[in-house]
Amino acid sequence: MSEQLALHGGPKAKQTPYTLTNRYGEEEVVELRRALESGKLMGPGGVVEEFEAELAQAFEVKHVVTVTSGTAALHTALCALGVAEGDEVITTPMTDIGTVAAILALHAVPVFADIDLETRLIDPEAVRGKIGPRTRCVITVHMSGMPCDMDTFMALGAETGVKILEDCAQAHGGTYKGRKLGSIGDAAGFSMNESKQMTTGDGGFVATGDDDTARIASLFRDKTYIRDGSVGRSGQPIPFFALNYRANGLHAAVGRAQLAKLPALVARRREIAARYYNELGDLKDLQLPRIVDGGDPSWWPLAARYTGKAPSRDDLVEALHAEGLSISTGMSPANNILRTDMVRTKRYYPLTAEVPTFWRDIDYDPDSCPSVDELQRTVIRLPLDERYVDEDIDATIAGMHKVWAHMTG
Repeated sequence: MSEQLALHGGPKAKQTPYTLTNRYGEEEVVELRRALESGKLMGPGGVVEEFEAELAQAFEVKHVVTVTSGTAALHTALCALGVAEGDEVITTPMTDIGTVAAILALHAVPVFADIDLETRLIDPEAVRGKIGPRTRCVITVHMSGMPCDMDTFMALGAETGVKILEDCAQAHGGTYKGRKLGSIGDAAGFSMNESKQMTTGDGGFVATGDDDTARIASLFRDKTYIRDGSVGRSGQPIPFFALNYRANGLHAAVGRAQLAKLPALVARRREIAARYYNELGDLKDLQLPRIVDGGDPSWWPLAARYTGKAPSRDDLVEALHAEGLSISTGMSPANNILRTDMVRTKRYYPLTAEVPTFWRDIDYDPDSCPSVDELQRTVIRLPLDERYVDEDIDATIAGMHKVWAHMTG
């Protein structure tokens, strides 16, 4: 038996904080200085246009349209794919609320499909059962950087005419059968907030191979202003309603430096994940995610599951925390969006309880995605960051083995 648990007065398995160096360095400073010296920070154009071209090459797509957040990217992409009021968009209730906010912002109706408990990802067969005459789009969420089964989803789209939008907010650099995530669906939305594999502080972008989708997305992020010189200042036609989601040159400057770091970052995350699979795979009742055939994740925290009954998951997590391990139990800020106040009451506006017409006759069953609830009840998210040194991972693995040895028999 290993040393006494820290919970009971023994020494911690991890004596020092996790290594988290500054994600920004001289590379970002050089690019920011270059952007400032250009005298042009407002996009599109300038360094923003340069960054978009580099993103398109890196993510193997024809077009990239930068915006201000991952939510804005999904909103813009859904609009560009033709989603309109009353249309249905299928996704998972285990995602960031931004995925659902993007649907609701168009007065479209979110429809929720369950996940596959083994992959932790939206289940294609559950989606198939939700498709109806009003379904316009399916959002495949590559949760925690793990690729969805895109062959099945693209076949489903071809069969039904439903558009496939990849939510790549947590999946920069992941691949599916050799193709970059974000290059497979009809369009994709990426986040670049500070928790993601690459960051501009906050930001996002739409990726697509379709010329018309890119044209609409570019107009939508810029209030439909035409900026190619073909229209005079007072002659803007404003062809449809749109918002101002323009990224600026400061975002693009930081993004260019971050993009250059992405391949090494993803390689390091994969190295850490491989250690967890190799060195924690024999722990009793600890299940690591099944990766879909052909998938190569870029990894966010790794979503393991504890399937034992005694001790409880929460008892184990308490002991792991006492050992100094950075373990979390939530897949997203809202465990199950079906159970949020907003969806439960269909509260759209802050100062009135009146439900908008497009949402009024929609009913949600909070128990309709049991696998989401089960994952949230059992998940133990293992710490995974490219800045962690080997000693951080050594201590994490040692702490896991120590707690299991004492508590699971």
